[in-house]
Amino acid sequence: MEPNRDFGGENRPTSYHYGRKKKRGGFLILWALIFSLIGGAVGSVVTYKYMPKPAVSEGLKPQVEPPADKTRKHEAGVVESVAQYAMPSVVGITTSTTKNTLMGPMAVQGSGSGFILSEDGFILSNAHVVGAKGNKVKVLLNDQSEAEGKVVWSDETMDLGLVKIEKKGLTPLPMGDSDSINIGETAVAIGNPLGLDFQRSVTSGVISGLNRNIGEVQGNYMDGLIQTDASINAGNSGGPLLNSEGQVIGINTVKISSAEGLGFSIPINTAKPIVEQVMKTGDFKSVALGMSGYTVSAVERSGYDLGTGGKGVIVGGVEAESPAAQAGLKVNDIILKMGDTDIQSMSQLRRELYKYKAGDTVDVVVARNGKKETLKLTFTDYQVPAVGQEEGLRRLIPGLNN
Repeated sequence: MEPNRDFGGENRPTSYHYGRKKKRGGFLILWALIFSLIGGAVGSVVTYKYMPKPAVSEGLKPQVEPPADKTRKHEAGVVESVAQYAMPSVVGITTSTTKNTLMGPMAVQGSGSGFILSEDGFILSNAHVVGAKGNKVKVLLNDQSEAEGKVVWSDETMDLGLVKIEKKGLTPLPMGDSDSINIGETAVAIGNPLGLDFQRSVTSGVISGLNRNIGEVQGNYMDGLIQTDASINAGNSGGPLLNSEGQVIGINTVKISSAEGLGFSIPINTAKPIVEQVMKTGDFKSVALGMSGYTVSAVERSGYDLGTGGKGVIVGGVEAESPAAQAGLKVNDIILKMGDTDIQSMSQLRRELYKYKAGDTVDVVVARNGKKETLKLTFTDYQVPAVGQEEGLRRLIPGLNN
């Protein structure tokens, strides 16, 4: 049929040429679009570069410029470095004591932490971890070996204990300066929380406070402590608190269980003179005042108002021929200051004595009959046994009634 033949034959070239024309037109449109997009992008860049910039709102500007020193000592890398450096010097300490119970004498196991002070085996810890002088303890070293140790010095008032093991070639930790630390500095604690199953656990935080007083702890009034939010748990006691340089700035001792992030350490500067003398001579003896006394705040809880705002130590008795007697200290005097240090409690006064040696002279400020007086006190080799609590109270209470 003719119409079909024309469509399939002569009309096909026409159809073919139409198709080529349409395709060429599509390419032109596509290239036009591409050049338009490129031109728009270039124009935007030029406009952005050469047009004036809008002013930044004052509220969006940083309020504090970053410090020039780009070293951030609280970064995780520092904690990692301190941990790797200090870990070989941290030890586990286990003790075994016998306690009388309803079932008879029973062995009680305890554990805590400590750290190496010298290459020849001196180890520092807490008194409540190692016990009294002469006690035997077991020390677990970083290489998992055990050594028997002996407590060569211990003081419950300061909660410090020094252990000696017969071993050489140990890696000691360097002591820092706890008087130069600041609130906000990095603090790293290493110890054995909840026993030796979690030995050498590392926690980190900052120094949260200085010269803290936390009341009755382990039977003592603990004061002058470093506060940190680095986690300290049972078993951490006796372990080191370290600064960002890996130096010991404190001995971890206690945590307030009723709150989170409240751990406390004994400043290392408190322990330094003791440690040095024990390591040199094998023992340490502090000077003695030759007096008995009680914390004013504790006495005032019995109903007395001593007029010092709860501060100071009231003298309950003075021993003859003692430095206290020679300085003119009397019963009922309230010791407010020794040297440059304000005295808050009897335990603090005892700790203050560790700073002095025989021959040293110090000013002691006392409240006497409502007035302040300054006495000149010179320490000697005088040593006197502690007056018992009942004897001290017998002397103290009658004096208050006069």
